[in-house]
Formats: sequence, structure tokens, C-alpha cells
Amino acid sequence: MTSTLSNSRIAASFPVRRMDYKFENMPRYWCNNDSAFTHYFTALSTLFPEGESYFVRSVRALRHRAKNNSTLDREISSFIGQEAMHSKEHHAFHVSAQEHGLDPESLEKVTGLILKGVEKVFSQKWNLLVTVGLEHYTAVLVVTMMNSTHQLMTDTSIRNLWLWHSVEETEHKAVAYDLYEYLYGKGLSAYIPRVSLFTFSLILITAISAAYHLILMKRDKQLFNFKSWRKFGRFAQTEYKIFLPKFLDYYRFNFHPNDTDESDLVKQTKIKIGLAQSDASLLH
Repeated sequence: MTSTLSNSRIAASFPVRRMDYKFENMPRYWCNNDSAFTHYFTALSTLFPEGESYFVRSVRALRHRAKNNSTLDREISSFIGQEAMHSKEHHAFHVSAQEHGLDPESLEKVTGLILKGVEKVFSQKWNLLVTVGLEHYTAVLVVTMMNSTHQLMTDTSIRNLWLWHSVEETEHKAVAYDLYEYLYGKGLSAYIPRVSLFTFSLILITAISAAYHLILMKRDKQLFNFKSWRKFGRFAQTEYKIFLPKFLDYYRFNFHPNDTDESDLVKQTKIKIGLAQSDASLLH
């Protein structure tokens, strides 16, 4: 069963940008000058190198079935290129972070083992659906990152890494979804596995990131820093009041990632980190 791409999509609308951030002399606590904040975002970051690779494999496994749709195929190419760069740059950040003795690379490896297990057990369709769901999860988080959260980051390279990643997650947020819809349609038989696998994915990523957060706090001997936890708790409570309604939006029968438009926010963010001019040359 096939269906057309959303009318709000623009063919080949985003480029693959090669980034080479230099993570040097990073402060130990580069987010809000606080351990719980810093280790929360480091924990999330450790999901990306292996997570993005998993997304690429999930999409690539079914790409051949959409080759007759040139628009979607071009966007898949850009999606794969962007995700590969995210893996590369977040891994480079983790290598540099080794200087503080917290070994985020070890958490990367655990993520890889977990996802390879999921990939082995699940069908190609289900692996694609995990990707679709987690792309929505990420698309929700990066809006607050571009709006305000980046202001907590005191290291310029790390801040720019997160903002660049946020821009690109917003640009390609619908690619995996459109591939799924193209292959499996919009009916009830497509909806039930979509929301079921999103529930699974949401529980999985929340559990893993929370565990990694605790591990990093323990390695840093900050596990019982209750002042830091209280400060972070207030932040998390505010953030999740924004996140939860957007996560729940995914359960609408007629949901599509492009139902929300972040183009102005993306434009402002690109100017902020110097991407606007370079994009003009990449797209022409």
C-alpha cells in the first residue's frame, strides 16, 4: 500500500553539512555550571552515535521499496547523511570528555549493544517504527533546545553542537515517518503498530537516559549532591510540562510530524550559529 508525501514537504529541502567541532578545554560542568544538568545532557548525547546509526540502518533496510518516489528517495539520502554526521560529532565530544574521567564512551557501547539486540529481535517494519517514534521524541526536545535551553550551555562548541543537531533534527523530522506512511499507508493497520512501538520506544529511551544520568553522577561522585538534583528537578518539571502534550500528539490518528512548523525558529538558530550563509551555497 502506498500514499503520497505530505503537501507541506519540500523536495530535497535540507543539505548535508560536514561539521568538525573542536572540543578543547571543556569545563567539567558546561551546562548551567552544574553537575546534574551537565550529566543529563551528556547522558542524552551518549545515545546519539549508536542511536543515529540504528536509525540509518532502519531506513536503509526499506529504502529500496520507495525508489520509485524520487522526492522521498532524495530526502532519505539527506537524512542518512545528516544522521551520520550527528554520530561523528557526538562521538568526538565523548572522546574529548574522557579528560574528566567519566568515560561516556562506555555508555555509547552499551547503547550499541541494546540497539543491536532490538534490531535482531524486531522486524524491519518494527525497527523503522522505533526510528519514527524516536525521531518524534527528538523533534520535541530540540524545540526547547533552540528556544531557550542552549542558553544554559557555557561552552561555545558544545552549545553549537546541540543547536546544529537541533536544526537538522527539525529539518528531517518527517523523513522516516513519510517512508513508513508510503510503505504501509494511513489506516488502522498502520496506526496500531505505530503508537504501540512509540510507547515502547518512549519507555526505553526514558529508562536508558535516566540510568546513564545516574551512572555519570555516580562516577563524578555527585550522586548525593541534593542541591544539584533539586535545581535540575525544577528544570525537568518545567520541561516535561511542555514535552508531554507533544509526545501525546503522536497518538492522534491523523498525526504527521509537519503538523507543527518550526521554520522561523530554525532560521533564527541557523543565523545564531553561522549556518545561514553556508547553507545558501550548499543548496544552490
